[in-house]
Amino acid sequence: MKNISIDFETYSECDIFKSGAFAYADHTTTEVLCLAWAVDDKPAQLWTPEEPIPTELFSLIEEGATLWAWNSFFEMSIWSQVLDWPEVPISQWRDTAALSAAQAYPRALGKCGEALGLTGDAAKSRRGKILIQRLCKPYRGSRNYDPVLLQELYDYCRQDVVAEREIRYKLRNLRGIEQEVWEMDQLINWRGVRLDRAAIYNALKIIRIHSYKLNKEVEKITEGFMDSTGSRAKALQWCEDQGYPLASYDKAAISAALADEDCPHSVKKFLEIRQALSKSSTKKYDAMQAVLGSDGRARGVLMYHGAATGRWSGRHFQPQNLPRPTIDDVDAVIEQMKHCDPEQIDGEPMEALASCLRGMLISSDNHRLIVSDYSSIEARVLGWLADHDSVLQVFRDGKDIYKFTAAEMYGIAYSEVDYDQRFVGKVATLALGYQGGVRAFQKMAEVYGTEVTEDQALKIRNDWRDANAPIKNLWIATEKAARNAVSYKGKEFPAAKGSFKFVNDDLLFKLPSGRILSFPDAKMVQGDRGMDLVYSGMNNHIHKWGEIKAYGGSLVQSITQAVARDILAEAVLRLEKSGYPVVLHVHDEIVADVPDDFGTLEDFEKLMCVLPDWAGGLPVTAEGYESKRYRK
Repeated sequence: MKNISIDFETYSECDIFKSGAFAYADHTTTEVLCLAWAVDDKPAQLWTPEEPIPTELFSLIEEGATLWAWNSFFEMSIWSQVLDWPEVPISQWRDTAALSAAQAYPRALGKCGEALGLTGDAAKSRRGKILIQRLCKPYRGSRNYDPVLLQELYDYCRQDVVAEREIRYKLRNLRGIEQEVWEMDQLINWRGVRLDRAAIYNALKIIRIHSYKLNKEVEKITEGFMDSTGSRAKALQWCEDQGYPLASYDKAAISAALADEDCPHSVKKFLEIRQALSKSSTKKYDAMQAVLGSDGRARGVLMYHGAATGRWSGRHFQPQNLPRPTIDDVDAVIEQMKHCDPEQIDGEPMEALASCLRGMLISSDNHRLIVSDYSSIEARVLGWLADHDSVLQVFRDGKDIYKFTAAEMYGIAYSEVDYDQRFVGKVATLALGYQGGVRAFQKMAEVYGTEVTEDQALKIRNDWRDANAPIKNLWIATEKAARNAVSYKGKEFPAAKGSFKFVNDDLLFKLPSGRILSFPDAKMVQGDRGMDLVYSGMNNHIHKWGEIKAYGGSLVQSITQAVARDILAEAVLRLEKSGYPVVLHVHDEIVADVPDDFGTLEDFEKLMCVLPDWAGGLPVTAEGYESKRYRK
């Protein structure tokens, strides 16, 4: 079967980074400038809208050819929404960026090419950014038709096709059911989730009115020195002039100042306004409005393989990162929002609007949302990978894992664990499962508003490890297997119900599901305390592609999260096949937009908890709700 690489270049007044591919393609100003395409290893061809439609391309597609693109959701959207060409089934689309992400390489075409060592015509042209700025959007207030630049853009488009193809040849295809998982992801993104357009409009109007009022207060408090809280330098200067210097202007520093009895009233008032204006609600509501299609649905908000473990990440309004409500009655506030008046909102308006963000996701007409979440899935998977029988029995018996952990740590009966001891068990479970140490426990305790001394944290860490020897042994065995795989190339070393193998400079781990977890360019290097195992990846601390040190706990964390992801992915496939239209999944939670006369929550949860053959003995449960609005 033929493989066809394609790439579109387009013009639009719509900002694709804010609106996403579908809403961008749906915009009235969006049009195609050119299409480059290449069949197998043949030279790239170019089509422009002035030319007859490329019948050869359509003939190959009708014969079942596969269409490859980098971030193919964009090409799918342009193909369908702008050109209105004959529909191509999702089963015939492929995404090279998905292959790159599945092997833990960068999702950006140019950066992936660099990571794979490609140069010249096979690497993404840096000139492309300039061409896109000048030709693909309004340039200095008008459209640029420069024929010389357009010809350069056509050449750049052809080069992108060559780069995509060369990268594809260096990557592994999705294996097992993973191609089906990717197609399911595209279907969910294409289906989209419905948003409450009217409520979003009301929220934005309230935000504008209230922000104007708060900024006027800032001007009054600072006696004209500032007309907003936006300038960090000015804010620090003003606070110092009031006799209360701030070391920083971040969230933690502001919270500390507000809790300080010695902080002057005027500074507190100023910082309270800063806190209100810096709520995520403004940007989130803007992002929701931007991504809305003409039919009121937001599409493309999930990113397949957004993390190296295979977990999804969010895009645009970031459904994976919506704030938890701090008010009890979200529906009442959404009703109050209809007045578009901050004075009509119960409580602090910005706080209330932030609490309503989840409620902007709604069911279709004559539908309801069925939402269900796996309970403590990572703790269950970790116990399962470690064959930690006592922990698995806790879950099977429906007991509280935090109480059980505390009982084991303190050497007391489960029934004797008090509130404070359970809290320690909770923080220990969350902070120490992946070889976290003293500082990890202290940081997690801080998240829950508790300070723990170094000596206390050290004792808790040691007690937890003594009570969870199977997990400690799992770290040791997993790191040993990984190091052996790198040292003895081509040999397989079992660990964590899977196995490591070193292939073409990559450390690969075959998960229990059969999916491959990748640690690119792995090697042993001299470290401060002996030989370290390192690999290349996206460093979350510096947000750049670089070297990452691996150890037992970090490897176990990747494997645990990957297994939990595979459980969820197979559940989504199962739900789709059973007639439940999934519109979103957030971490370990699945959301379906279901006709009112179809299905039940009980059936939904039962389908979620069907174990794949490879996950025998893993105790899973799910709990959820039905509603017209998404909530927590």
